[in-house]
Amino acid sequence: MRRRAATALVIAVLTAIAMSGAAGQTTREPVMIAPSKKIDAFALESNATGVFVNDTDVLTARHVVESCQSLFVIKDGQVARATVKAVSPDHDLAVITSRIRPLLAASFAKTDDVSASQPVFAAGYEVLGHMTDRADTMYNAFTRDRPAGSAGEFTLISSATNGASGSPVLDQGGLVVGLVTERASASGDDPRAYVTRSGAASYVIAVSGDPIKAFLRASQVPFSETDMAQLEPMQAHAPRAATVEAGVLCGG
Repeated sequence: MRRRAATALVIAVLTAIAMSGAAGQTTREPVMIAPSKKIDAFALESNATGVFVNDTDVLTARHVVESCQSLFVIKDGQVARATVKAVSPDHDLAVITSRIRPLLAASFAKTDDVSASQPVFAAGYEVLGHMTDRADTMYNAFTRDRPAGSAGEFTLISSATNGASGSPVLDQGGLVVGLVTERASASGDDPRAYVTRSGAASYVIAVSGDPIKAFLRASQVPFSETDMAQLEPMQAHAPRAATVEAGVLCGG
């Protein structure tokens, strides 16, 4: 009985103290907690693609960056503001740079020997991020022709989607032989259309390796080139593309 009486007394005292404290408090309006300003790079979606040509510089298409008020590079959960380092006056090419460092930079084919009906791989950064069979994908496109004229462009039969601008074209050895700059659907009336059902062919235009390398040299942007294959012909190419690519986000 004494223990119960003591316990009841303690509870009564604590209740009285709490009530007196509440009576002495002034009424406050609820304060909203400001949302975090931290950018979640995993939630961001790039609107174009680029490829690391060295430890700091990313090669992309000129039209991707030429009208941007703000520019960002996205890579594996990282996002960083980027600046334009060089722009080609002759081709749809540009180089941007940021603080993000890649695990591996791409290597260019030393000998530019793109030919017709050559299996290649080309996909945008966002597509690669959502590709469920990425670990097993070897090729997803074919070259239509050889680089022609002073433009040094060639076309691919590809299902490349929006965001593919700036994607590297990887040959059978995993070397860069071009950069995707434009995508369009070719109708049966277009002489560039592939000989399949009318309106069913999709093609993308890519700048070939030689003009790219000439632009990089003129802009004093370091890069590597070799004729030594980086991948076996039957080895998956999508993982290498995912390693050397970055997302490019243009704001404004």
